[in-house]
Order: sequence, then structure tokens, then C-alpha cells
Amino acid sequence: MRWLAIANPAAGRARDAERALRRLACAAGVRHEVAHTGAPGDATRLAREAADFDGLIAVGGDGTIGEVLHGMDLRRQRLAVLPAGHGNCLARDLGVGDARRAVTSLQRNACRPVDLMEVRIGFADGREDRRLCASTLAVGYVTDVVVLGRQRLHALGRAAYAAAAMLVVPRRFGVRFAGPRGDAASRGLTGIVINNTAHLANFRGLPDASTHDGLLDIMEQGHGWPRQLLHNLAVLSGSRACGPLRLRQAAAEQVELDRPQTLMADGELLHDVIRLSVTCRPAAVTCVVGPG
Repeated sequence: MRWLAIANPAAGRARDAERALRRLACAAGVRHEVAHTGAPGDATRLAREAADFDGLIAVGGDGTIGEVLHGMDLRRQRLAVLPAGHGNCLARDLGVGDARRAVTSLQRNACRPVDLMEVRIGFADGREDRRLCASTLAVGYVTDVVVLGRQRLHALGRAAYAAAAMLVVPRRFGVRFAGPRGDAASRGLTGIVINNTAHLANFRGLPDASTHDGLLDIMEQGHGWPRQLLHNLAVLSGSRACGPLRLRQAAAEQVELDRPQTLMADGELLHDVIRLSVTCRPAAVTCVVGPG
């Protein structure tokens, strides 16, 4: 196999990207070239121009993976991940949560089909955006945690999101689920998470989720700050106690918001979002996976 490693030097932890590339350079049996991104959208362009390669290696975070997915040939090319982002949700689910495991897995070349989320996003000004996401869509509490952890607590490194989760006070907004099994009534929630992965950033927040079951995992959050803290502590300890307001699965979901919100889509923050339509695309891409 011939691989193109698309490296994002602006990913969450640039030094991790450099170390991953050095480890990849020393890996026997992995034929590869390296291309660096310089601006948003470059990873998609580089992936589109990589028709001569059998596979693409996303060196970065979940946002870098999302860009690569938009440009690659999903039916023909394989995807590998060398994690260097803030959360690395997909990498953790694939069993390649650190550079050593990721490079070893590339040498083994063990792969499996992975689901993706096809997303249609409606903005308050009437614009629409369509994209593929591999890990997380979030509005409300989880997005607020990411913003605080990334913008103000970045110096804490891997502990930034855990600290932010203890500081963010949940805020309530109106939501209507208009999917096949949704209801017509609007109700107040503090957060919505639609996931393809079991991980939310560094945490296994949706323990029953799978990247290859053909289903979305949907978390509805509605607790106040004290109860939300108990849930956070339970997740950190690996316990299922003090769970969210509701956890469910569906093949598709539509969400309508009572006012514009910031959407986190695989690490990218999109402002003034008013509605979402999400469909699971089963076995949409073949990914390199870790042992076990």
C-alpha cells in the first residue's frame, strides 16, 4: 500500500503531530509521503489530489479527519489516523489513541468498515451546509465545555476538558426532535450530543456506542449544574451511575432549535445553527484499527 500522510501543524497539539511523523518515518514497511496543510480546507484539497495513493493518513485531530473524509475516495481508499488533536475521539474508538499504537497498526494493516454521519446543517440566515462527520455533533453543554477548555484552559493540556466540565454551568434552550421517532412538542434541554463514537473527547461518554453498528447514539442532557457534575464524575470513573437525561439510538435524527446555537462538528465550531438533519451511513469508509 502507498499512503499519503496529511499533517495539520495547527492541530490541538502540534508537538504530537511532529512526534507522530517522526515515528512514522522510522516505521518499516509503510510506504508513504507527507503533505502539510497551511490553512482550513487544505486537507480536503490534498485528499482530492491524492488519487494515486491507496490510503490517506490524517495526522491531527477530529477536524483534520473530517476534512480528509470530504476529499478522499471513500469506496477505494483506506483511512488511517495518527492522533494529534484535543480529543481524538475516532482514534480512541479505533484503538489507535496514541502514535505508537497508530503506527504499529499501520504496519499490521488491519482494517474494518466504519460508519459516518451525513449531516445537513441549517443556519439562522438561511444558509445550508452538508458534511460528513466521524465522531461528534454537539450543541449546548458539551460545546460550551470544548470552548472553555480550548480557549481558556489550553495550558492544562490533557486535563483541560475535564477541568472545563467542572466549571461550565448548563444553560437551557428549546429543542424539537423531528426525526422518524421524534415528537412535535418542544422541550427544554441543556445539551444534545449525536455521536458515532463511544468517546467524547478524552472520555468514554457513550459506552454502548459503536462505529460499526449502523446507528447514531443520541444523548439528551437536561440536568442542572450539581447533577451534571455527578454525571461528569461518573464518566471520569467509568461508572454508569448518574447518567444523562436520556440515551437512545436511531438511524437518523432531525433537530430544530428555538434559537441559534453553536454547533461543534468533529471539533469545528459552527455558529448560528438553527437545525440539524443527521443520517448514519453504515460502513462508509474503511479504517486502520488497532489490535483487539
